[in-house]
Amino acid sequence: MSWSGTVTCSYCYKQGHNKRKCLALSERIKSEYEGAASMAAKERTAGNESDAQYYDDRAENRRQLYLKRTKFDLATGEKVSNKASKAARMKNVTCGYCAERGHTRRICQHAKNDKQVFIEQTRRERASAWEHAVNMGIGVGSMVPIRASGYDSDGEWRMHTQLRYIKSVDWDASVARQSALVVHHTDARKIGDSNQNRWTSRDSLDNLRKAFGEAREYALTTDERPPIASLIPTLDPPAGWLEPSEKSMKQALLREFPTTGNKYNKSRNWQYKYPESDTLEAIKILNLQEHYENVS
Repeated sequence: MSWSGTVTCSYCYKQGHNKRKCLALSERIKSEYEGAASMAAKERTAGNESDAQYYDDRAENRRQLYLKRTKFDLATGEKVSNKASKAARMKNVTCGYCAERGHTRRICQHAKNDKQVFIEQTRRERASAWEHAVNMGIGVGSMVPIRASGYDSDGEWRMHTQLRYIKSVDWDASVARQSALVVHHTDARKIGDSNQNRWTSRDSLDNLRKAFGEAREYALTTDERPPIASLIPTLDPPAGWLEPSEKSMKQALLREFPTTGNKYNKSRNWQYKYPESDTLEAIKILNLQEHYENVS
């Protein structure tokens, strides 16, 4: 729209309408449809089926464009309703998730099923991961000595045994296929420091336990006294964590089923196309076998 408030078409540059309502553009699309349909018939008569198919596809593309603009079907010569026009267009829509035709990602049943499978997998794996962590005995408030690089008590940068204080658990990080509990831990000497981020690290409890074992082995090889961990098995998950839902896992679902990025990032993961092991077990628990190929 110009500064004077008059609409100018970006196709024919005439005033009074926009490109969407431009009759000249509609006529051009109609002409291209008729030309492509004529060429398809000509090539087919000549026995050139591959060329005929090319013109068929071109004619169908122009038919869909004209149908969207005018609600008139050039193939049948009939006016169609908005509902019928949308239904016709949807037949050629390709889902950005499953790559099947006839629907969009928003209503894709495969996406809905896969999300339920992901949540069920997470539920089962969280229960196992939590039990494993509790049996480990390391919880919030524990003091765990590990071998790490950093400034020693004498101010020198080197590998040394450092006492780490377990601050918190990143409960939301525990999801299907990545269910090990992850904690934030800080240098015990810096618990009172105002800049906690500088001294805080993030690791799985399994990695911390391994690092603790390495610290004890190092002490034994150097004839030092093995360090001792002060363990507090405080691992109380938040309400609903062991029974996850689509609402409580909103962020995890966005990471598992992204809607941004290139088409490969947004497309269906092979874990759901060809389900195995835990994914397959979750499908069976949910009685969704009929929705997955080669699953009985």
